[in-house]
Parts: sequence; structure tokens; C-alpha cells
Amino acid sequence: MKLNDFDMTHGRITLQLIQRHDAKALYEAICQSIETLRMFPASLAWSLQEPNLDASLAFCDSRVLAALNQENFVYVIREQQSHNFLGVMDIHQINWMENQAAVGFWGNVEFKGQGFMIEALRLFVDQLLNDLGFQQLNAFVDVENKRARRLCERANFKLIEIDEAAIQNPVDGSWRDICKYEIVKK
Repeated sequence: MKLNDFDMTHGRITLQLIQRHDAKALYEAICQSIETLRMFPASLAWSLQEPNLDASLAFCDSRVLAALNQENFVYVIREQQSHNFLGVMDIHQINWMENQAAVGFWGNVEFKGQGFMIEALRLFVDQLLNDLGFQQLNAFVDVENKRARRLCERANFKLIEIDEAAIQNPVDGSWRDICKYEIVKK
């Protein structure tokens, strides 16, 4: 089994399991997107650290190991023609017994508003539900992250609940409300 056996491709998008050779592009995308990522520090606490290439290398290495251990699968999103690094999508909180998991994502702001993230999320969800046997997927989104909420809704996730004061903001100590989205295999 090779990591590229897990590639997903459709339309303009390719999703590939993250590997060490993605570290530089990951680092550059984080640098370009850091201000936007830091708008939601309770959900993306890692964005509060200063980006550096060594941290991106360590992240890539750790996620390869996590994939091999079937704990977490992190995919890079690339534009098929240009291979531009568009963002990251992952599956975590995996319950193999019930075929349920959570998905997460963030997009490179350089390519914002071009429809790449909705293509990627639809492809990801379709593959997880229809080809990989998952029965239910969840997404947890800060109530004020309107772009991510809209993305979930456009990918046919349903808002199940808003968990009030669910997670503490590490910057100012305030409590954030988190939307729980769900999609169930039909």
C-alpha cells in the first residue's frame, strides 16, 4: 500500500494524503493565510504560533504516522492543472466501530472565492461516504466563521445544534459557540 493509493481527484481538484514534500507549500499557505486563520483561535489554536518550515515538516511527518496508524488522515488540496496548494482537509475523531468521523478544513486565502473549497469538500464527503464506508460525518465550526458555515451547508451538511460556550478562546478567555454539522449516508 502506498500513500498515493488514497488520492482523490475530480474536476479541478486533487486531494492527496499529506507527505513531507508538502511542508514548504503548507508553510507558505499558512503564512499567506495566517491573519484569517487567527480570526478563530479557539478552533485553530495552532495558528497562534509563528509559522515556520520546521514546524510544517514536523506536522507532515506526524500526520503520515497518524495515517499509517489509522488515527487521522490529513489531505492537501491542490488544483489539478497548476498543482497550486489550495488548502487542507482532514478526517479525525474516527470511530471505526460506528463508521463515523469529523472533518476539518482550511483554505489558502490566495485562492478564496474561486469555488475550490466547495469542490474539495464535496469530493471528500462523497469519497468518505460512498467509497470508504463512513455512515456519518460531522463538522464543528465557530458560530462566527460564516464562510466555513456556508461551505458546510453548500456541501449538504445539516446544522444539528449550536453548543453554547463550548470552547474557550486562548487569546482573550471568552467562550465560543460551536456549530455542529452532520451529514448521514442516505
